[in-house]
Amino acid sequence: MKSFESFVAKFTAYQGSWEEPKVRNNVGLFEGWVSVWGNLFLFLLKAIMGYSIGSIALIADAFHTLSDVASSAVVIFGFNVANKPADKEHPFGHGRAEVIATLTIAILMAVVGFEFFKEAIVRLFSPEDTVTTETLNWLFIIIVTSTAIVKAIMAWFAYKLGDLIDSDALRGDAMHHKSDVYTTILVIVALIGAKYGFSKLDGIMGIGVAFMLVHAGYEIARDAIDELLGKPVSQLFIKKIIDYSISVPGVQNVHDVIVHTYGSQKFISLHVEILANTASDVAHNIADNVERKIAYEIGAQVVTHIDPIMQKGKDIKRVQTYVDGFLNQYEEILNFQDLRVLSHDDTIETILLELVVPMGCEKETEIYSALKDGMKNEFPESQILIDVKPKILTIEEID
Repeated sequence: MKSFESFVAKFTAYQGSWEEPKVRNNVGLFEGWVSVWGNLFLFLLKAIMGYSIGSIALIADAFHTLSDVASSAVVIFGFNVANKPADKEHPFGHGRAEVIATLTIAILMAVVGFEFFKEAIVRLFSPEDTVTTETLNWLFIIIVTSTAIVKAIMAWFAYKLGDLIDSDALRGDAMHHKSDVYTTILVIVALIGAKYGFSKLDGIMGIGVAFMLVHAGYEIARDAIDELLGKPVSQLFIKKIIDYSISVPGVQNVHDVIVHTYGSQKFISLHVEILANTASDVAHNIADNVERKIAYEIGAQVVTHIDPIMQKGKDIKRVQTYVDGFLNQYEEILNFQDLRVLSHDDTIETILLELVVPMGCEKETEIYSALKDGMKNEFPESQILIDVKPKILTIEEID
């Protein structure tokens, strides 16, 4: 175990896996409390210094840090709620409370940003509101600079923990810390400007701080809303599911892998391809083994659907060759699955397959019609049954 993970494990009752719900919850609470106490100290320091010289930029930065306290408190609340077990009203658990906490952080940041934007505009056009430079010296500026360094360390810490347990709430808290670093840099510029007689820089930098707050809130909100609407998992996670499934004896292939995420809880469904001549009891055992394997390795609830496939015979090869050739005519990334060919007395009576097209493909109807018409001409004695399915994209494919 790496030194950082060893350090975190001492405070989080680590039990061998960061994905274990109790450990994951402890990591979230650990980051939340570290952020709360760290930000409270920095808020008091910045506020006292800001009011002592009348700097709107530094006061805004102080309340930005105070909003970090609120956002970290929301993280703590979110993890506590997310850790509650499933109940009658919430059969899939409370995992998405963590996402709601992330969205709340974003709203807090945006509100604070708008308020200080208004205050900075007033300061910019009110010459009587100037920074008091009598108490402003280089030691003062160095102390403010040190707060930015502390926030950079807190951002790094939150990002590391967020990646460790794959938590958008912790990454959102890290982004909040990171935006505080940038706003403090603007404040330092404003203070240096005030020291040398450019007091207007205070209002200008205050506007910059406000815009950074609103922008950071937007970025965090966008990710949280994507999560609530059903953001896909990563290609690496899909590959893990497929690899675990194929490692089970009797599994030929896997497709239609769908993952629903509720905080640390995951619900997975997938189609498992087995040979068409497999006995029903054996097929049932294969499905059970796949579900147990994935549940053990990933800690998810799993449901499988068995698809019998035909791999041999001249009829199946003939149909495969025709469909492959047809799909190669199109630039779109197309595929087919669940191909079944029912024959009797050397006659292909029925052909069934699923046509997989990219999500939102504009030529879906055209491709479907052309494939069905072409297959009717190629196999005039056969009934052609084609289902069209959109390809489930992963995060990498969307990016």
